[in-house]
Amino acid sequence: MSRRLISRSSLVGVLATLLAVGVVQAEPSVTAAADPAEEIGDQAIGAETGIAGGGRVTPGGLRVAGHYLYQLSASDWFDGTAAFTFGGGSAACFRDRMDTMVCDHGFTDGRGVEISAGVRRMFAAQGAFRPFARVGVGIELVQFADDDVSGVAIPLHLGGGVRARVAPSVAIVAQGELVLGLGRFGDALGLEPQVGLAVTAGAEFRLR
Repeated sequence: MSRRLISRSSLVGVLATLLAVGVVQAEPSVTAAADPAEEIGDQAIGAETGIAGGGRVTPGGLRVAGHYLYQLSASDWFDGTAAFTFGGGSAACFRDRMDTMVCDHGFTDGRGVEISAGVRRMFAAQGAFRPFARVGVGIELVQFADDDVSGVAIPLHLGGGVRARVAPSVAIVAQGELVLGLGRFGDALGLEPQVGLAVTAGAEFRLR
């Protein structure tokens, strides 16, 4: 009987030791989970949708964007983006009294297709959320079909957002950005400023 008690005590002691070791080994994984490199990985892809606002000759409307992220450093990721803007609107270009061509499109008028390259900087997590900032530059094809006006724009993107991981390889993302730049248009418009904003939300998937 005493031998059984001793063996059971030994077994309990071994189990307690293994449990303690398991807890100690689990603690680094919790710490690692807070590391942005562990959350995003070396590479990730994402898809977002939202609304873009423009005006004059800056397109606005439904915004659909795809992202490709590639890690550059402990806190920075390359952010390559393909974005599509689908707006409506009617003809809004005319010649003023000085015979100068002027366009006065609305907040969600026009269409655009853009490819941009940027850098995303990740900051320390705030609870379940991790904020980030983003800066980038792109090239965009802009069209206002009802006025037969089209052009090429070089927009600069300045913005940020927040990211929350909901699964080991999946996170939800929301972000907003300001768009500033110049566009070259035909039909006697020439160089025109690009001023807009966009708010989008979606999901990102870690590749590795």
